[in-house]
Amino acid sequence: MDRRIQKLIFPALVIGALLLFASPYLNRDLWFDEALTYLHFARMSSPLEIYSSYFIPNNQILYSVALHYWSMLLPGGVDMVVWFRLLSSLFAAATLLVLYRRFRVRLAGGAILLPVLVALAVSVPFLIYATALRGYMLSALLVTLALDSALDFAARPLWKRAALYALWSLGAVATIPSNLLALGGVVLFALPLFGPRFYRRRAFWVLAAIPLVAFAAFYGPIYDKLLGCMALREGWPDGGRALLAVYAAFLYSFAMLLLPGTGAVLAFDRAGFRWERAARAAIWLLPLPTLLLPVAPFPRVFFPFWPLWALLVAGGIRDLTALNCRWSRRWNCRVWIGALVVAALGWSFLAQQPALRLMFSRRFGGAGADDYFYGYYLRNEHKPGETASQIAELADGRPQSFYASFAADPWPLMFYLFSSGVDVKEFRFDGPRGPVAALEPGMLVILRADESAATVEKRFRRHLVPVYSNGNHGVYRVR
Repeated sequence: MDRRIQKLIFPALVIGALLLFASPYLNRDLWFDEALTYLHFARMSSPLEIYSSYFIPNNQILYSVALHYWSMLLPGGVDMVVWFRLLSSLFAAATLLVLYRRFRVRLAGGAILLPVLVALAVSVPFLIYATALRGYMLSALLVTLALDSALDFAARPLWKRAALYALWSLGAVATIPSNLLALGGVVLFALPLFGPRFYRRRAFWVLAAIPLVAFAAFYGPIYDKLLGCMALREGWPDGGRALLAVYAAFLYSFAMLLLPGTGAVLAFDRAGFRWERAARAAIWLLPLPTLLLPVAPFPRVFFPFWPLWALLVAGGIRDLTALNCRWSRRWNCRVWIGALVVAALGWSFLAQQPALRLMFSRRFGGAGADDYFYGYYLRNEHKPGETASQIAELADGRPQSFYASFAADPWPLMFYLFSSGVDVKEFRFDGPRGPVAALEPGMLVILRADESAATVEKRFRRHLVPVYSNGNHGVYRVR
């Protein structure tokens, strides 16, 4: 077989696995943050307006700009939501390809990376953000590119390599400010290349300073708005629970590879082991400062760490594979790697099952606030598009005024009402600007299916007449 074709087999297997599992995630309705990203930010007139509108963390600026231009390329006959989701799918495929093409030599061959990348590509969290209208997969790609450039720079400190590393670092923090922490993981990953006296190397300090400079350069002009976003303190009140969700999701996704992945621990017993190599192990600990914050970040904030953690698992498999080859002459590396791939795929098929995901969601993921396992927006009953279509039939072209509870996911409802051609005269919901003061007769009220209409009647002193209901929403008319 031609060697050029041989080199394409492994990346083709990884991308094929991604495509095989991605379809159900592409064909799902938008949820709150996604619809807000498109309606409130990506539709703005220019990148400058998006940049200057950093009022809430939902505006992941660089991603909003990318979606702004991507939405302009919508082909005729293609579902709008599927097209929007494909942008993150492209970022996901690019992340997997960069991990393979740029790190297979560093990890002693593409075969070692294959089971890890397959497990990553078909994991539930990766598929969620590979199809989300959010900037987390773009962040993962930029952190991966920054790591590649950082390792090149550490091996040979050239200013051209520093400039490329600075570009990727700027892109990462321009997407999400908290990616600065993931870039700290990049610095730790590159640290062993500077040797035991890394602190005496000017190149090391340049590498460490570049993300900070990039952060200051991007957010300096909008520093007051950044502070305003930080003052909102959005996140989880329990830092311990947030960390549990982060680590449990990674353990869940790489369950079949974690035991062989611990082969890196054996490196501590090797002759000539250097302590600075243990710096990479500290990357696992970087989310721990979450425990010190009054409000912990949402667990999804740490998804950009996943490429780094996946490479650490691959490094452990490499170490164990090398030792096994040394211990046993009959050791068959191809059978070993093949078995790991089969184990990763087998577990992934099982891990996709709703019952198992729901169990983990309730135990580790924060239930309805889950970012990694089976959040409400991933479940079959989340169908704001269906609710909007039914309302469009009921409205029959007549202008309608709406009130939606916050729990009913108002932003997706607005998106699908507009998409269904409903003439929306007014749309009210409780938000940062304050609660809705009153409801007028004739308005349509949309509540989550498990919300009490009696509570709304008591609050507004109005009578609600049921109009339509499904597993997601109850729709009422104000009398």
